Amino acid sequence: MEKVIAVAMSGGVDSSLTAAMLLKQGYKVFGITLWLWVSGTPYDSVPLAVTDAKKMCDFLGIEHHVIDARDVFYDNVVDYFVKEYSYGRTPNPCVFCNKNIKFDLMLNRAIELGATHMVTGHYAQVNYNESTGLYELHKGIDPTKDQSYVLYNMNQRILSHLMFPLGGQCKTETRKMAEEFDLPVAKKPDSVDICFLPHGNYQKLVVEEMKEKLKIGNIVTEDGEVLGKHTGLFNYTIGQRKGLGIAYKHPLYVIGFNGERNEVIVGPNERLFTNRMLCKFYNFLDDTIHKELKAEGKIRYAANPSPCKARILDNDMMEVVFEEPQRAITPGQSVVFYNGTQLLGGAVIDQVC
Repeated sequence: MEKVIAVAMSGGVDSSLTAAMLLKQGYKVFGITLWLWVSGTPYDSVPLAVTDAKKMCDFLGIEHHVIDARDVFYDNVVDYFVKEYSYGRTPNPCVFCNKNIKFDLMLNRAIELGATHMVTGHYAQVNYNESTGLYELHKGIDPTKDQSYVLYNMNQRILSHLMFPLGGQCKTETRKMAEEFDLPVAKKPDSVDICFLPHGNYQKLVVEEMKEKLKIGNIVTEDGEVLGKHTGLFNYTIGQRKGLGIAYKHPLYVIGFNGERNEVIVGPNERLFTNRMLCKFYNFLDDTIHKELKAEGKIRYAANPSPCKARILDNDMMEVVFEEPQRAITPGQSVVFYNGTQLLGGAVIDQVC
């Protein structure tokens, strides 16, 4: 069967080059773009990502389809993001966008439009293992751009429809190829902000969307000594040292929160190290529930993988224990499991033990 490729277009260099490459290879290609809710803009205001994607599709001579995902995106990503921060957690919105929007709503719509596969500009790799009959997700070869960490909510059906053409190359090569294709976006800067936060100020978003008065509380030591006042739990994250507005005889870091008492808890650096956590919303890419797993775990996007063991508990939570203590394990972030370059699965960190 002929492959028909839907390219997730954002108007940036990665997705634009991906579309150009596939056209050159002779595939039938069309563009597809999500119209998402964006903070600080009128509801009916068309985001720059949509207009830029349309320009690139016109430049390449391919059809462009827009999916109005504003409401479902707000409900599944933005609302979750705001509530997690208000509880003193540090969520990763890309994880839930990939799970509920990009590789659910968007992929399904692409298939409805006639696509056999959907392609994005992610720096990761999908391989089919003939010996196991399973699709595998692997890290992109460029360690500075690898995006596999936020893709752990995949399953076999999703992987069977995905292609990541850029995962086997470095970003510098992408820029060079974009210039060779004479793409207008060849030198367009990479986006560094969260897509729905063009101003980059998540604290402002939390205040606006919660529509509640700021709950000022105490900054305390583990012994209960009050050292100062905080301006809302969402303004702080585990491991934070700067901006606390307190003075002490030695450096202090945020080591936890007491939601019931509305307190930010601080302590010395050594209190940030632990090796055990409880997690929720776990997923394995091979569609198998692994009651026990040995792997290399990664507790945040920029962390180095470290040996760990995971097991499913009777309450449907997952316990993860690292061989070596990890610094600043943060509820709301994800722990992601690897075997070498292969991504096995992951879960959302719920409690640090």
